[in-house]
Amino acid sequence: MTAHEFDTNLSKLTGKLKKEDRQYATIVKAVQIFYWIFIPVFIVKTGLEYIDSHEISDLISGVALILGFLFIALSFRKLNNEYQNVDYSLPTLEMLKKAACRYQPFQKRALGVIPGLLLIDIGLTFEWIGEGRSVLDSQVFFLGAILFGVIIGLVIWYLKYKPLRDKIIDLVREIEQ
Repeated sequence: MTAHEFDTNLSKLTGKLKKEDRQYATIVKAVQIFYWIFIPVFIVKTGLEYIDSHEISDLISGVALILGFLFIALSFRKLNNEYQNVDYSLPTLEMLKKAACRYQPFQKRALGVIPGLLLIDIGLTFEWIGEGRSVLDSQVFFLGAILFGVIIGLVIWYLKYKPLRDKIIDLVREIEQ
């Protein structure tokens, strides 16, 4: 590949990365807003349910859900900031390696949502127990929902982001040779 072809490929790829980073930041921001809306809704819901029932399970369920939503909202805020503040002025190889990391399907930074998911699981379990359902039913439902979400996410990644990541990795290999 000539220097001109390399520059053209890098320029196209950088343009595509900027576009995808903006779109991803928009999606993450929308999800974050969803959680910020649900926090006050669940504060009111929890308060009203507890006032009505005086059941400790209603209070535990509501508080766990609220805290879970809070953890996830804060994780998504951090993720949104990362995608909005990508530094494309870094040296080419460093910028490309960071982009490859951003577009891999499983990332360390996603671990930040685990405490939130665990709290949501606790909240749903207490809610289901309060309704006379079994813990097993709540776990099957919750884990099924998580598995469904992961599968949908992987399909989207495979169709939309894997080709981009593959191009980035190919370009990194070319630079390193």
